[in-house]
Amino acid sequence: MQFKIQKQSLYNEYDKPSSYDFYSRILLVEDNIGDARLVELLLEESDNFKCEIVNKTSLSDAIDALAAEPFDAILLDLSLPDSRGFETLEKFMTHFPDANVIVLTGMKDKKLGIDAVRAGAQDYLVKGGFDSDWLAKALRYSIERNRFLKRLEEAQRIAHVGHWEYNVLINEFTASDEIYRILGYAPRTTTLQRDEMQNLSSHLFFLHQIIEQTLKLGYHKGDYVIKQVDGKEKSVFCQTSLTKNSKGDVLSVNGIIQDITDRKVREQLQKDHDLALESAKIKERLLARVSHEMRTPMNAILGMSDLVLKTQMTEEQRGLVHGIHQNSEHLLGIINDILEISTLQNGKLKFEIKKFDLSALLSNLFNIVQYKLKENAVQFELDIGEDIPKFVEGDPNRLQQVLINLVGNAFKFTQEGKVTVKVENLNQSNKEVWLKFYVSDTGIGIPQDKVSDIFEPFNRVESKEHNFEGTGLGLSIAHNIVTMLNGGMGVESILGKGSTFFFEIPFKTANQSDLEEEKLGPITIETNRQIKLLLAEDNKFNQIVAKKTIEKQYSNIEVTIAENGSQAVELLKENDFDIILMDIQMPIMDGYEATQFIRESLDETKSGITILAMTADAQIAKNDKFRDHQMDDYVLKPFRPQQLFEKLAYYINKNEN
Repeated sequence: MQFKIQKQSLYNEYDKPSSYDFYSRILLVEDNIGDARLVELLLEESDNFKCEIVNKTSLSDAIDALAAEPFDAILLDLSLPDSRGFETLEKFMTHFPDANVIVLTGMKDKKLGIDAVRAGAQDYLVKGGFDSDWLAKALRYSIERNRFLKRLEEAQRIAHVGHWEYNVLINEFTASDEIYRILGYAPRTTTLQRDEMQNLSSHLFFLHQIIEQTLKLGYHKGDYVIKQVDGKEKSVFCQTSLTKNSKGDVLSVNGIIQDITDRKVREQLQKDHDLALESAKIKERLLARVSHEMRTPMNAILGMSDLVLKTQMTEEQRGLVHGIHQNSEHLLGIINDILEISTLQNGKLKFEIKKFDLSALLSNLFNIVQYKLKENAVQFELDIGEDIPKFVEGDPNRLQQVLINLVGNAFKFTQEGKVTVKVENLNQSNKEVWLKFYVSDTGIGIPQDKVSDIFEPFNRVESKEHNFEGTGLGLSIAHNIVTMLNGGMGVESILGKGSTFFFEIPFKTANQSDLEEEKLGPITIETNRQIKLLLAEDNKFNQIVAKKTIEKQYSNIEVTIAENGSQAVELLKENDFDIILMDIQMPIMDGYEATQFIRESLDETKSGITILAMTADAQIAKNDKFRDHQMDDYVLKPFRPQQLFEKLAYYINKNEN
């Protein structure tokens, strides 16, 4: 199919003139003095069309005039001293493609006027063939229609929708400005270079296929990807329909093209976002599962070794069990590092900002690293400047986590010499203080080619002389925590002489008067009556650990074991209990389901019982999801006996009071 390319033009019969006054500026391009004066007289006679007329006698003067100021309509004679015939309109429209042009022709050039309208003129008038009313009506209509078309073009531009028409009878294609924009051409293109014609032909081939499908089917719509003139791709939506006469003959194919590139980009971004969320959820579920599967047996190993260490044994036996306990602690640290780095990557790490005693936190480092001092011939020094404030506001747990990580690392890579923790006051105001912490060692140091990557996950310093344990996650975790506390971390190292890790963190200043000290909770139960505790736990080893740990500490607590959530519910129906330790992942009915049933289906005397989640899922504990499932608190497995005792004492004493 070959068709001519034309600008789109709406050409209908004239509407009746409106009754209100209409004032416009008209550019009359006419070199014949008589014809120009006649036009002026006719317009002066019109009662409902008031206008100002500016007369120019050449095409060049007319172009200069329109370039200098706007006109509502142009009456253009095609026979001028500097241009004649259809070329006059083409030259004029090249300069002003949106101009509202009415062509003036002679009686013999009536066909020229019709061709002019098809080429972009609003109308044509035959000289000597119109009176004042006809002329005023033609001008009024063209001006109103031109304004309407501009509003339509603006609406299409805003909506990125263009309309086009293929006239089947004369094999002609017309399109609005927005079609040209979508295809990558300047709006209202009237003349195209040869290479542009070739590009437009490729676009018309795309439309040719749509036209062919519409002629066969009567209707078509769909999404396409097209290339603009400059090669950029655009996503477009196309929809077409047919126009027929009363006999059913097809007159034209009409269609719209909408630029939906931005929408497609948004949809893809939304898909990527949804995929990322789903991936994060899958990762979270996987980590929860891995956490449960790894921490559950660790709970049994640590708990049982702790129980055995409290019994009578030979020194050899005690040494072996102590080795099991110590290596289990190391393995638990690796598990915790893996879970912590995942929490950081998911952006779910929580901070607890409060006022605390900084000097006490730093002094406590001695207690934490005591076992390291016994293992290695390494000294440990604290160097705290006199201007370091005693009380600050921040997250003490995260600060301690970073310091313990760096100090532990320093001891691990230092066989002799010393490890030093130094604190400097960089800047202090009434409300804020910036502190810089240094952790230095006299250890093996870091090769220069490894320094820049030392904070990357799973990056480890290797040594031929020593085999150092660890995942290579600790420094990455510490670096991320400091960054999230609005600080920065760095390192300086000399191979064979040692390393210095340093970080800066801002704190708010605080006074002792408003210090919220965190004290260790009591573990004494303030009642002598028999306490009945229901333990819902499916793992046999963990049942033994929990039961023996509790009963060794409290002689007045009786522990009843349920193998799963369903059994726990049935036991609670038939018996009275004071508190429940509820494992989360259990067969038949899990801990969440059992808790929901207890809260919503049992009577008031049973439904309000204290339920503590006893879970190996560190993510659930950190995100407080147990509260969403109507649980009162949690004990994280592997549990520390002290932590378990604190929680039990707190809730039992609370219920007694």
